[in-house]
Amino acid sequence: MQPTSRLLSRGRRHSFTCNRCTSIFPLVIPFEILVTLVPRRSISTPSLGLEMALSHPVYTVWGSNTGVGKTLVSAGLATAVLCPASRPSCPSTFLYVKPVQTGFPDDSDSRFVFRKICEFFLHQRPKTSLFASNQAVKSSLVAAKRLPDISIDERTGNDSGLRELCSFEERRMCGADSSTDGFELVCKTLYGWKEAVSPHLAAEKEGGVVSDEELIDSLQKCLQLHSVDGDFGSEAQMWSVIETAGGVASPGPSGSLQCDIYRAFRLPAILVGDGRLGGISGTISAYESLKLRGYDIPAVILEDHGLRNEESLLSYLRNRVHVFVLPTVPKDLSDNLMIWFSESQTQMG
Repeated sequence: MQPTSRLLSRGRRHSFTCNRCTSIFPLVIPFEILVTLVPRRSISTPSLGLEMALSHPVYTVWGSNTGVGKTLVSAGLATAVLCPASRPSCPSTFLYVKPVQTGFPDDSDSRFVFRKICEFFLHQRPKTSLFASNQAVKSSLVAAKRLPDISIDERTGNDSGLRELCSFEERRMCGADSSTDGFELVCKTLYGWKEAVSPHLAAEKEGGVVSDEELIDSLQKCLQLHSVDGDFGSEAQMWSVIETAGGVASPGPSGSLQCDIYRAFRLPAILVGDGRLGGISGTISAYESLKLRGYDIPAVILEDHGLRNEESLLSYLRNRVHVFVLPTVPKDLSDNLMIWFSESQTQMG
């Protein structure tokens, strides 16, 4: 694996000028730069009763396809916020939300982020403490039965067949300096289905249908519940990341396209592109689908597969969007990606 301190891949470099500095971007995303790219505005959609102020960075992570690395990008952002190389003066909290998860509970992106951040924290041994939690809120009956140590009454549940879950895990890890304020990671899965297929198929098969309005309402309440003022106060560093399922135009549980479902929020979008063969076309199509619906896209990120896809994307986007290239994920995962995250963290902090 090439060290992540190298820029792009095999000596390829791209410059970027922000409002604070001029720098050559490394392979990974400098989170401080992404903060400067977040539009500060209020979201108001009266027809849905939706009102939310973007007082802190809130991103939706989209994928040009499934399996392009959305969860790794989300976890990488969390490591940058919670375990930065230069410690901020006030505590930070990071909220990761997976509204729709199929293949659950065997496949759980929120659990992956929860466990990887905990492992990375123990690997780095920073000065501050960390409180991390992971919660699954609702799932279909067949998915709920696969959760350990949870008793499911088949007679209970809402009209859609979903079951309320009491699935919660947490870890509290002490840092080297007990006097330093602690940091917090909150991971949540809002809806889960057992079958690892498109959400609309899983919901239809397992009897756990969720309307677009219900999904938006649940997500809005989750974001408001964990607002910065509710936990650490107005001076805290707060990040929220929502990771979608599959690709930009993949159906949600109702069958509506996810890019249409979440349009009510129109949160700033991080698009995870595809560095593989055919990925240029897929990434551009995903980008255009989001732009046509009014999404702000501050960054496109893709894994390096040695095909230089980012060069074609940079040419097409004409510097309107910042394109970042992640190092190739190692095939040997014996170290649980700790080396990969550690090398990335030195650049992201």
